Amino acid sequence: MLKELSIRNFALIDSMTMEFSPRLNVLTGETGAGKSILIDGLRFVLGERLEVLAGQDPKSTFVEAVFDIRDKKLRSHSAIAAYLEEENDYLILRRELAEGRSRALINGRNVNVSGLRDVGALLIDIHGQYDHQLLFESTSQMELIDRLAKTEELLQSYGEIYGTYEGLVKRRDELKELEEGREREADLLKYQIEEIERAAVEEGEEDDLKEEMVRLSNAEKLHELVSSLLAALGDDSVSASVLMGRAQRDFAELARIDESTANLRHEFESVQIGLEEIIRSVEDYREKLSFDPDRLKEIEERLEVIEMIERKYGSSFDKVRQFLDEAKKRYDELANASVYGKEAEQKIKEILPELKKKADEITEKRKKAGAGLKRTLSTELADLGISHAEFACRFEKRDLGPSGQDEMEFMISPNPGQPLLALRKIVSAGEVSRVMLAMKKALMKVDAMPTLIFDEIDANIGGRLGSVTGRKLKDISGDRQVLLITHLPQIASFADRHFKVTKKVLPGPPERTVTQYQVVEGEERVRELAQMMSGKKETEASLKHAEEMLVKADPGRKGREAF
Repeated sequence: MLKELSIRNFALIDSMTMEFSPRLNVLTGETGAGKSILIDGLRFVLGERLEVLAGQDPKSTFVEAVFDIRDKKLRSHSAIAAYLEEENDYLILRRELAEGRSRALINGRNVNVSGLRDVGALLIDIHGQYDHQLLFESTSQMELIDRLAKTEELLQSYGEIYGTYEGLVKRRDELKELEEGREREADLLKYQIEEIERAAVEEGEEDDLKEEMVRLSNAEKLHELVSSLLAALGDDSVSASVLMGRAQRDFAELARIDESTANLRHEFESVQIGLEEIIRSVEDYREKLSFDPDRLKEIEERLEVIEMIERKYGSSFDKVRQFLDEAKKRYDELANASVYGKEAEQKIKEILPELKKKADEITEKRKKAGAGLKRTLSTELADLGISHAEFACRFEKRDLGPSGQDEMEFMISPNPGQPLLALRKIVSAGEVSRVMLAMKKALMKVDAMPTLIFDEIDANIGGRLGSVTGRKLKDISGDRQVLLITHLPQIASFADRHFKVTKKVLPGPPERTVTQYQVVEGEERVRELAQMMSGKKETEASLKHAEEMLVKADPGRKGREAF
């Protein structure tokens, strides 16, 4: 649960720290006082990007939320356990914004904003003024039923089989299309494959041919260079070979006289042997040199073929090979589309019974959860003043899809004699708020969310129903912490902790408007409820009525004379 919230330099909030009750917390104040800024601050520390900070003062914005994490199931969740020490019962989320840079921490460890969102999604459920619109969306309705039906594992198993099934259906349909218009494409692919295979280009062939063409084109020049080299190395009377022969005799005589020079002699002989090997290699090269015009023409023609193949099918050997492999695969599909199509159809027939079985199991669980929701909502709505309402989940079977075979819509008849109609078509704004509240109560059976926040769920609810709504919120707060913004004193009277929100203009220069929060208790709380009923100036009648509301909300409460 949310234990403490500290905010500094956030929108109209200068600096404040609030401690919350583990049960029902209520915020009241005049319209425009800044009640929703606190909710925005929570959204900010939970990782949301908010326009409320646009044009914010360049001073550092700071929001810190302290959560009590003693619930064993919550502590064991991997997203939370990573930040908890064994003896630590608190999770501290902090987010700072200074000079356009954001910094986020969880229990002192730096995290990115998505880390705040992942953890925050397990700690707080914020229901805004317009979130009740989600009740009208069929996708949201199905998600609610699935949460009640606990179909997560079954849907995952179904989804894996459906993924295979969907792939097979897609392949079967594609192959059927291929069968219908394949001849022209097949003829083109066959021609391309035969042209590439006829060319029979080998890896590295193009480079080898280009090297050989260079040699043939420069045969005369190469011959002159080789002849000059051989003359310098061995053919001339003063060649390197002749001179090294003389030096070899001198080394032999030197070693005979001074044995310590024997190593020099051996090193020289190695050099001499190396020279002889070079001379033989150059002579072999000269023997291979020739100018063959026919071979040169043959190479040029072969390179033209290779260049044509690469120009049409890829800029290199590897790309041509890739094109050929893909063309063969495609041609095979075209040529055997009927065979492969029958194979896909057979696999579909094999997988379909298991898929339908899973879909039927999902449908059964959903319908069972829908029946349970009907009973729960009938009771909850009666408590909330819609005593004769009839609720149902209408299921219709459709083709197999990613989440089963069901279409489902919430149906309601708010008055006796009215037929069941889609929720989105019939309920008033006040009724949908109460349906949402009843839904939250129903989902408490499957949701472990420790804190629920309602931003003006009482919109369009009159004072007559405020008491029953307040009582329902009080009941919910017995199992979950609730934080609520309300304009109705009837609801506020049920609070375990009541915060009054005011807006104040601080003198300048320049003048500044700030929002302030304070806990109201005792006589202050009676006066606040009275002002909510009669305006800024409370009357004796409104004070008496406020006291009566507080006693009704808490029968053990003492009267005003105790203050």
